[in-house]
Amino acid sequence: MDYPEPFKAEMFDRIDETEDERFYQMARKVVHIDEPAIAAVGDFIQTAFAPNGVLLDLMSSWRSHLPQGFAKQRLVGLGLNMEEMADNPDLDDYVVHNLNTDPSLPFEDETFHGALVTVSIQYMVKPLEVFAEVGRVLKPGAPFAVFFSNRMFPTKAVRIWQTIRDAGRRELVEKYFQLTDGFEAPLFYDLSPNPGQSDPLYVVCARTKSAAD
Repeated sequence: MDYPEPFKAEMFDRIDETEDERFYQMARKVVHIDEPAIAAVGDFIQTAFAPNGVLLDLMSSWRSHLPQGFAKQRLVGLGLNMEEMADNPDLDDYVVHNLNTDPSLPFEDETFHGALVTVSIQYMVKPLEVFAEVGRVLKPGAPFAVFFSNRMFPTKAVRIWQTIRDAGRRELVEKYFQLTDGFEAPLFYDLSPNPGQSDPLYVVCARTKSAAD
């Protein structure tokens, strides 16, 4: 694809360019952030996502970190490892799909009341195409929350993510939203529960534009 300014294609290169299916074929049932950060994810979901909705967990794994008792109609996971998603107690359904080779989402327009990516945005090589697809499958006014920390599989993280730090990563995710039609202005929140003691946690969240916009 042609990348708009300020991006260049090489910014989304990775050390390991082998097939993602090969890298993720072995189930890794580990969490990438500690318990206080996980709790902060759940607290944000509780406040930003309306109850009883149909939600989409992109780049899903064996845990979605929804808060205990969160009322949902349905949570659909989309990820690369079937075993991991089958072991995720929050998921009601899941789809094995590689967004890096096919950024289109296998869902109808305006299917979901909200979407999230949790500490996996650093692996997305076609973020603008994926964000556009997320905007398509979300209902008007629905939130899309992108959580990130400083943890990663370095060989699979895109180059630009590894060359910047937390403030730059915030600006990067904000830019993904700003360059995608269909979203309101993104909002940033520092959710780090115990700065300097536990894992940092940040989220950039934007809502799809309403029909009146």
